[in-house]
Amino acid sequence: MTFVNRPKPRHAVTPPRAGISTPPEKELAGAPVLIVGLGALIAWMVVRIFTQPEDHALRWRVPLDLEIYRMGGQALLRGENLYDKAYIFDLPFTYPPFAGVLFTSFAYLADNALIILWQIGMLAALAAIIALVFRERGFKLTPLTLLVCALLSCASIGNEAVHGTLFFGQINIFLMLLVALDILPARRRLPGIGIGIAAGLKLTPAYMGLVLLFQKRWWAAVISVLTFFATVIIGFAFVPDARHFWEHAMFDSSRVGSSENTGSKSVLSVMQRTFGLEGGTVWILSVIVIFVFTCLALRTAMLRNNRSMAFALTGISSCLVSPFSWYHHFVWLVPLSMVLFIAVNEWAADRFGASFNGALAGLASLAAIVCFHIPFVSYPVWRAMSSRGIDELSQTTPWLGAIWTTLCLLFIVGYAIFGFMPRGSGVRSTSSGPKGIGLAKGRSAPAE
Repeated sequence: MTFVNRPKPRHAVTPPRAGISTPPEKELAGAPVLIVGLGALIAWMVVRIFTQPEDHALRWRVPLDLEIYRMGGQALLRGENLYDKAYIFDLPFTYPPFAGVLFTSFAYLADNALIILWQIGMLAALAAIIALVFRERGFKLTPLTLLVCALLSCASIGNEAVHGTLFFGQINIFLMLLVALDILPARRRLPGIGIGIAAGLKLTPAYMGLVLLFQKRWWAAVISVLTFFATVIIGFAFVPDARHFWEHAMFDSSRVGSSENTGSKSVLSVMQRTFGLEGGTVWILSVIVIFVFTCLALRTAMLRNNRSMAFALTGISSCLVSPFSWYHHFVWLVPLSMVLFIAVNEWAADRFGASFNGALAGLASLAAIVCFHIPFVSYPVWRAMSSRGIDELSQTTPWLGAIWTTLCLLFIVGYAIFGFMPRGSGVRSTSSGPKGIGLAKGRSAPAE
């Protein structure tokens, strides 16, 4: 008998157990090119950041919001109220009582330890989210793929939302990881707890429970609610003025910031600045329309078995409908860009095959993600195109200040409409375009 060595396919298939359908595990095309390209991009961004005369996220100091977190925790340890004072300048503590309880642990950390744990931990959390997106899209997490995930996390500093989160020491990325652990893995332990804890730390992630409802994960939704109520009880147990937050402070969006500040990218803030429209009927109708399109986008994501898209778009929607959302709240743009990155990588790999060992696929996906982030570029990297640079121009041309918010709306509306576009029966063609946005390769279209 003669044995013939067959070439290994790009999408290696593990034989499934009887009665269980296991999708193929895919490998990232052009990983070496991506590693070199991302490394060069990161080096260029670091040079740009450190040659800017203004402050930036890589400066070694305790960031403003992180210092307020620590001061809030210290106030609780002294037995003081949490919400009746300003901590730095005129900035109060704006998070739920449970967050204050958690932040008491920061009181025991020296500055250097706090900076390392928080800032490095934030980039590690973002790398973990990116890896979860790759895994959800069916990719094998090889050492090269994990290295690409780490480099993509570092390169995300070029995004204004990520740079702003690091600059202020915000909690956004850690909250996004808690939600990701509930939504992205195929097999979940303690489902719903991540969203519940995230909502207990900052109310906005409660909106992400919408994904659980569209996934018909009723028990996970119940657990998320119960977990949230547990955080409320903990807050009442340890925070003297917890009642003040739930009865007064949480309804006062001015504690977070003024809608006149161009750093707020919520629909309400943009309506007020650009069109002079105050909150009320028009804003409520706008929120309803955004919510409907978000539900339609979730429908599309469920039909196309794309949990990553559901995760990213719902997070962006939560920022849009909130009365006030700083630009650094939009860290959900990163997982959305990862879906595009993966889709282009798969499409280019199928289109160009093994040409130049997948280098073309690597270059195509790298170009796609760079183009995606240009409208959201951080100001130290490209001030003129950054939201800060555009906001300066919006003083004389107000509609320019609506670009960020409008693009985020278009992502949701576009994907919602995409779900109603005609599809061929059976397996999608491998040459029709990027598949990561729709069905994974080799999967049949689910029944509508």
